[in-house]
Amino acid sequence: MSYMHLPTVMAAQAGAATNGVSVTSFGQGQVTGATYTVPAHGKIKVEFDLQLLAVTGSDIENLNNLIRGMLNASEQKRFDSLSKSEASGGSAGFLFFSGGYSHRSSSEVTQSMDSWGLTRADQDKIITQMLTLTNKTQKFKYKGTIFNKDYDYDVTGNLFGIVMDATIQQGTASAQVRMLAPDVHMQDSSTGATIPSVGKLY
Repeated sequence: MSYMHLPTVMAAQAGAATNGVSVTSFGQGQVTGATYTVPAHGKIKVEFDLQLLAVTGSDIENLNNLIRGMLNASEQKRFDSLSKSEASGGSAGFLFFSGGYSHRSSSEVTQSMDSWGLTRADQDKIITQMLTLTNKTQKFKYKGTIFNKDYDYDVTGNLFGIVMDATIQQGTASAQVRMLAPDVHMQDSSTGATIPSVGKLY
């Protein structure tokens, strides 16, 4: 069983909460117990089970679908393009909320959602759905292939996933959730070389 070394969660400050979503942590989480060596221009197959306290993959997909459905056609294309960035881990919502920053206040997330053309009523629907999310111990079964096509030397490193922690506040209701994106990638600990892995956590 593999576990994930996660970014530090910053607790919300008392009295600082406002209605909205704040990103308390966003970045790479290292899959422990999973170090691999991929030969030059070669490939290997990897398989592991990952156990993590997080919301379900289906809940993340449903949230992405809700957000996408509220956007106009051009913004939907922009939203879809987010999932192609390695930083998103294959889930557009991660960059939609974080903007790629390790931390983001609720006012910054609100301003960002405004820029996407979402009304406050739309944003309330997103917040309401996020309040239903619950962290549960999840087992992610992973099967994938790592292809070292770009480097003429062996690459040794660990697998990483993209993790986002968020605090949701609406009136007197609040929740803290941890989300894991579906894609993983390998990073060489000495050179920083990054190799995507073909396969999904969910």
